[in-house]
Amino acid sequence: MNKTILITGGLGGIGLDLVKFFYNKKFNVILLDNKNKKEYLKLKIKNKNYINFLIYKKIDLSKNFLIKNYFSTLKKNYKNIDILINCVGIQHIDPVDFFSDFKWEQIIKINLSSFFYTSKYILPLMKKNNWGRIINIASVHGKVASINKSAYVASKHGIIGLTKTIALETATLPITCNAICPGWVNTPLVQKQIISKAKKNNTNVKLETKKLLKEKHPNLKFISGKAIASLAYYLCSEDASEITGSSINIDGGWTSQ
Repeated sequence: MNKTILITGGLGGIGLDLVKFFYNKKFNVILLDNKNKKEYLKLKIKNKNYINFLIYKKIDLSKNFLIKNYFSTLKKNYKNIDILINCVGIQHIDPVDFFSDFKWEQIIKINLSSFFYTSKYILPLMKKNNWGRIINIASVHGKVASINKSAYVASKHGIIGLTKTIALETATLPITCNAICPGWVNTPLVQKQIISKAKKNNTNVKLETKKLLKEKHPNLKFISGKAIASLAYYLCSEDASEITGSSINIDGGWTSQ
């Protein structure tokens, strides 16, 4: 595929796996994030002979006006952005009655609203070019809930609803919109939760990791970033042109219990 892909949250755990996968598949990659660009520079240096481009834009995806301004610039500089993968996400854990108002609003802005705005601003370009793929990285928490994660669960359920709506609105066009719903992936976000549990329970990370997987994943394994990227790659193909509005689990059997 000689395509250009834009990935939000491209320096996070799953996002970075997606960036590496598609860049190595010779896609032109634009990644959006607000993290330190060390991983981006390492990837550029390692693959300096690649013809396809890799571009990093530091941006606060909680702010709609910044997204809007960047996409205006993007449309001037690139004739086509063929694929959008929304992957940015943050987490906060607290019961509803103790949940910070600021944290709630921040999570909804980043985890859900940014998905809406990037889709809103990229769809005219996809329609103009008569082809497009939007893939939203949701979560198994878009289908089931867990205690103390009200904002995260609400945002992920919202992503699935947004995905279905975009799919219906583009159903007669060669544009698809799907969501991928991973279970536990061994990302910095998940590691932070495991460390927090170990401190709270006065145990250790190894024990809490085993407990986490035993409770949720019948296969007792973390989901790999490569598995998520491979599914995303398939959804970008012509073979997947009739798949739209779907929310596909990669959860080690979590939701089968």
